[in-house]
Amino acid sequence: MTTTLFQCLATRVQEWRDKQYLIEEYPTIAEILDWAKAPDGSGFQLRKPQIRALETYWYLRLRENTPHIVELYRSLIPKQSDMLTALGLQHEDIKSFVLDNSMDALLGRIKTDDDFVRQYRLESLRETLTLNYPSYILALAMGAGKTALIGAIIATEFAMALEYPEGPFVQNALVFAPGTTIIESLRELAQIPYERILSPRLYKPFAASVKITFTRDGEKDIPVIRGSVFNIVVTNTEKIRIQKETIRKSDMGKLFASKQEDEARSEIANLRLQAIASLPH
Repeated sequence: MTTTLFQCLATRVQEWRDKQYLIEEYPTIAEILDWAKAPDGSGFQLRKPQIRALETYWYLRLRENTPHIVELYRSLIPKQSDMLTALGLQHEDIKSFVLDNSMDALLGRIKTDDDFVRQYRLESLRETLTLNYPSYILALAMGAGKTALIGAIIATEFAMALEYPEGPFVQNALVFAPGTTIIESLRELAQIPYERILSPRLYKPFAASVKITFTRDGEKDIPVIRGSVFNIVVTNTEKIRIQKETIRKSDMGKLFASKQEDEARSEIANLRLQAIASLPH
């Protein structure tokens, strides 16, 4: 019996695979996934776990319409008792509350009742419920090729955006690394043979459009054209926001009067954030 989210999701993805990735509005996704699984000739090829993750990503995007995690649970696990199991809500008090009220009432209480959350250790579930945007984690074992998977997701999103300019597809990508060591390892993103992920027809416009930027120490800004598309920006959180208190007067030059210094500090501190915010989609 499938009672976990990933099991239910795997079953749905298998059914979609068996239907040749049918999406009437966006048929190119089938071409993308078929090529990524078995590109012509020899050379680099995504491994089976990477393909499964990429299929799952696109199933969530196009078949489930990128739902909030709660809506994903509702869609895949409609039976109330199974949903409680999948969410790890097995305490008898919680089950009784749902029977007396409803699942919606329980989820609402988890969002608002601090004592209830503390008593039943539901902090992680609350964090999931209170996010106002879809948030997923694709968990692959060490050595399975997560960096290549990141590249594959971005490349296929950009390819879909180029194929369907008015569609709901990513046209800029921001990749976070947890530190300077990791950001160096992510330079692999620039060396991925994307022609082994995208078919020749889709690879050519992708290769002509994509721009990869790695943020560097000492730069106040991110060297991207404001408002442009098909950028991949690789950075870490420390480089996105420089606190204004760390900006020295000498960094600002002589352009500002004393009364304007605080505003100038804030503006310089947020140049990188402004660059990111200017990039659409």
